[in-house]
Amino acid sequence: MDDNAPTLPRREKSVIVLLALLQGLLLYLVEYADEQGWPILSDLSGQVPWYTLVLIVPSVMQLSLQRLDDARFWTNTALVTALFGATAAWAAWSVTGAPGTTASATLGPFAVSMALVAFVALPYLQVRLALGRFAAPYDDLFALAWQNALTLKVVCVMTGVGWLLLTLWQQLFQLIGIDFFRELFHQDPFVYLASGLFAGLGVLVARTQHRAMQVARNVLFAIFTGFLPLAAFIAAIFLLTLPFTGLAPLRAAASTAATLSILVTALVLLLNAVVQNGRPSPYPRPLRWLVDAAMLALPVFAAIALHAVIVRILEHGWTTDRFWALVAVAVLCVYAAGYAWATLRPAGVWMARLPRVNVAVSLLLIGLGLLANSPVLDPHRLAVGSQFARVEAEAATPDVDESIRDRIEYLRFESGRRGVDALEALSRAPGASTAFLSVLSEIRDRPARYPWEAGPKPPESPAQIAARIGVPAGQPPLPDALIAAIAQGQGDSLSAPCSRYASACLANRLDVDADGRDDVLLCQVLEDDLVSCNVFVESSGTWSMQGTLHPWDVVDDERRAMVKAIREGRIATASPRFRDVVFGGTSVHRVEPTGR
Repeated sequence: MDDNAPTLPRREKSVIVLLALLQGLLLYLVEYADEQGWPILSDLSGQVPWYTLVLIVPSVMQLSLQRLDDARFWTNTALVTALFGATAAWAAWSVTGAPGTTASATLGPFAVSMALVAFVALPYLQVRLALGRFAAPYDDLFALAWQNALTLKVVCVMTGVGWLLLTLWQQLFQLIGIDFFRELFHQDPFVYLASGLFAGLGVLVARTQHRAMQVARNVLFAIFTGFLPLAAFIAAIFLLTLPFTGLAPLRAAASTAATLSILVTALVLLLNAVVQNGRPSPYPRPLRWLVDAAMLALPVFAAIALHAVIVRILEHGWTTDRFWALVAVAVLCVYAAGYAWATLRPAGVWMARLPRVNVAVSLLLIGLGLLANSPVLDPHRLAVGSQFARVEAEAATPDVDESIRDRIEYLRFESGRRGVDALEALSRAPGASTAFLSVLSEIRDRPARYPWEAGPKPPESPAQIAARIGVPAGQPPLPDALIAAIAQGQGDSLSAPCSRYASACLANRLDVDADGRDDVLLCQVLEDDLVSCNVFVESSGTWSMQGTLHPWDVVDDERRAMVKAIREGRIATASPRFRDVVFGGTSVHRVEPTGR
């Protein structure tokens, strides 16, 4: 279809760039509205549909526009607006009504799925403009899909190069003491409009330089043709290794489903680029057999990935992430079965049945993407119901462990309004223990999942700080001078001594610097059992912070043991095996042991 692509009239070229500029302006408008507190646009209920329609509808228009006087162009636009507007309204309803909800947890999968649906559906809309119907020869759909993919890459390159040139511009004038351009280029309106202009020009270049885009596509296909046998060889030797290792390592690995899904996706993408729209095999017979063997193995890899996801769901229940993982793996299973079928049934030409598989899966993907973002296949309803049942079954326990807390936090912060409604129902669960209700109430009443997300807290007085610090039994209370030093170091940083965001704070007297006098190790416990400690040393009656300890990279089990030790006051010091080495009196280096 590229060879005979119609030439864009000058008016339509101008409209493409103007649409991109309008897109940038509308994106800035919602940011400005949020800053000004405008109704509707300053709330997620208005922002989600706004962002969805502004990002998708003008993009589809830019990529498909041929003639402004074509009624089918405007009916396509209306159809896209209606479908994506409806799904966005549903997503907005799901995420709102729950203050403090982590929006990315609910909106992230929505954004990815909608972008994928728009990309897969776009060739059908473009074909309708050219032929007057959605059904079209596979050759046209294939050419348009790759044209759109390369267009998006050109847009990224164009935007990146444009901003590199603007950065050079501002730096050149900074050399002679002129900061005007630096200040201008960092203004939000300019950023949005300039990015929109670069993106619009990128679309225009890609849609008018047909020969260059064809050359780029052919080069890309040639690269993929070289890599497909390598990918097939990797898949084949992996499959041959499984009988010797067994499936136990795959069951134990947390990334089995993701890794195997990537393998299946890579093989599908590479084979599509090689077969194209019915190209005969470009490989000698041994390499073709290798590729065929890899395609026949695709259902095995997809089945293992599907099993890993299902096991995860059975063990831990549904979440929105697991729902989307299952949808993704299920689509890959259909791809795998279809490609294996195309390999076994050559129909006279190598992979001749591949186009039928691709069209069927593309329509399946569009349907699943729209239904999963609607009341029909609502992942939030499924996930909340699953986690609610598991939490309710543990409501009577007198000991609320971390898994129960995690599920309650999931309902509160990652499930939108349905999760908050579920927490209200849990608060009335029959036989619920006092400990369970206490944890439930604490999590439900939080303004945000993490304290620092709720905004800065007001400064605390020394008396308030002293009241929050625990001292192990048998140790004297902290002196007023030390409390004053701790108060002086207060702030919104998580590493501040006895941070206002700490859930526990404990002071231990230890001789940390080995000078024969007790110092104070002040350790605090933050959310997710993060530990942060500060060392305070006394000199002539004055206390000052002289060291920090932030073991934030320890694994979960060690972190929990560390938190327990802090709460119980079981802290001691240990001398290093080697003393520090000083070079020239100033350069101090620690010797790391290499053996016993």
